[in-house]
Amino acid sequence: MRDKGMMEIIKDIELFIQYGVADDMQIQAVKVVERYHQDAVVLRLLYEFYRSLPEAREEPVLRVVQIDSHQGVPLLGVLTLSYAYLYLITGDEVLFLGEKGQDLDDEVLEFFGYPDNEELNKACQQLSELEDFSSHDQPGRMVCPVCSVFEGEYHQLGCPVEVCPWCDGQMNRCNCRFDQLGIENISDEDEVIRFQQLLVAKGRIRFVREQSPAYPSAGDCLDGDEGGSDSR
Repeated sequence: MRDKGMMEIIKDIELFIQYGVADDMQIQAVKVVERYHQDAVVLRLLYEFYRSLPEAREEPVLRVVQIDSHQGVPLLGVLTLSYAYLYLITGDEVLFLGEKGQDLDDEVLEFFGYPDNEELNKACQQLSELEDFSSHDQPGRMVCPVCSVFEGEYHQLGCPVEVCPWCDGQMNRCNCRFDQLGIENISDEDEVIRFQQLLVAKGRIRFVREQSPAYPSAGDCLDGDEGGSDSR
């Protein structure tokens, strides 16, 4: 059952829709609000969207999809009939990042693990094919015991739990990073960025509970010191 706070937010959103969305699209807008009537996170997002209406465009939100997530902070795509916008939600704050295709701040890219805007744009190319976001899907997901990302998210670069996409071993122990870069060791930030680009191009492996050292069926590459450590 909706609490008073959520009911007030919904009333405000519907008022914004009445005055800010084209008449022939208001029914579509209200249907989306009804779909999320029990999701406080999405309602806050819809409230901010309709309160400010990006670029003063009168198109309603048709879908909210999750592009990525890091440490419980979702990077969301808001889809209208003709446009797509990026938002992130942290705590009680809803932050509008811009229209799809616009460059984001380096701080945002680094937080979500994208080496540059080009890689982020690749992740945003098929927003319509992503699943609808629901904050109710977040509780109960396993968290990586080392870098604290949720199951289904990318590890923080350098996390010892991350699996190498080239050899399926433990990425911070195998030699694939050196082999791919053609160097003996990684000594500066440019080499780290170049490796991250190669890693994204190959296809990073997201965290799943089977990777966790505490999970009963975790692979041997995560148990103890078996296989030895990299000497480089």
